[in-house]
Amino acid sequence: MTVPPTATAAARSGRELPGWAKMLPGLALCAAIAGVALLAGRAMPLVGAPLFAIAIGVVIANTMGSTLPLKALKIGDISKLALKCGIVVLGASLNLADIASTGGNSLLFLGLTVLLGLGTALLLGRSMGIDWRIRCLIGMGTTICGGSAIAALAPVIRAKAEEIAYAVTVVFFFNMIAVFLFPPLGHMLMLSDNGFGIWTGTAVNDTSAVVAAGFAFSNEAGTVATIVKLTRTTLIIPLVIGFGLALPWLDPEAASKPDVPLARRVYDAFPVFIVLFVLASAIQTLGLLGSHAADIQLMGRWVMVIALAAVGLQGHWRAFVGAGTGPLVLGAATWAAVACGSLAMQAATKQW
Repeated sequence: MTVPPTATAAARSGRELPGWAKMLPGLALCAAIAGVALLAGRAMPLVGAPLFAIAIGVVIANTMGSTLPLKALKIGDISKLALKCGIVVLGASLNLADIASTGGNSLLFLGLTVLLGLGTALLLGRSMGIDWRIRCLIGMGTTICGGSAIAALAPVIRAKAEEIAYAVTVVFFFNMIAVFLFPPLGHMLMLSDNGFGIWTGTAVNDTSAVVAAGFAFSNEAGTVATIVKLTRTTLIIPLVIGFGLALPWLDPEAASKPDVPLARRVYDAFPVFIVLFVLASAIQTLGLLGSHAADIQLMGRWVMVIALAAVGLQGHWRAFVGAGTGPLVLGAATWAAVACGSLAMQAATKQW
């Protein structure tokens, strides 16, 4: 690949490019991949742009890896920065006041399914010998909101690009299955509109899939599912903080490191991008964005897809092969625990 013109000019002048300028060629590549992924996601919404972005990036990395200077293009830096920026911008589309509108019942369902999902991912995954970071990412993605939750947790636990890519792929695989599987199962189980909405809102990962499955059942079910899913998404904040605090116990190497005081762990668990995420959500709640809210939400999705394109560019087949089928099995078990747990609680409370 030819040297970017900006780099050539800087070399001739003997001046060093600033950090942001060095990322421009790599950012252009990621943006191009994101553009293709968004078009593909629009044509095939059940797959979605995030999965397309990762897939395209992985294909490029594995077919052009020897000629593509990923380190020089700062793809790793772009991935980290875009993931954080995407989460902050997406926060502006989340109204914190909507939590109260869902009522206590949905919060109880969410609490149960989150405990079941995370418990299954962490404990069963440990017995299967799966790396702790992949366990955390799969558990978070399955119980909260797919790629967005994975993206929020990744910088906190310092997950590698291939671990992020694998977790997103596993979660989106079952997410796509749910869109086709849930509506007929709901009718077969004779769920009410409210019951199916709660089930879909708690057990399907991505928002678009929740909406698709919910409204495929009925309009009322789709409305309930969307509200439950919105509440579920806000759990990103306390869970990311919780993982940050638990990092010394999750990381197998933590025992060999000096003990970090609790105050320092609390400080580290409040990364700037999460604080900005809360502030952006508060701004949306106060209605200060006005007519620009939809545009900001669209921009947030664009930035997130760019980030996942950068993640894909760092994913190599050897990493997926090395991970084996274990994470896929763990993803299935975690998803089953969440779905069955939600149904069991509805049966126990006679709400379906």
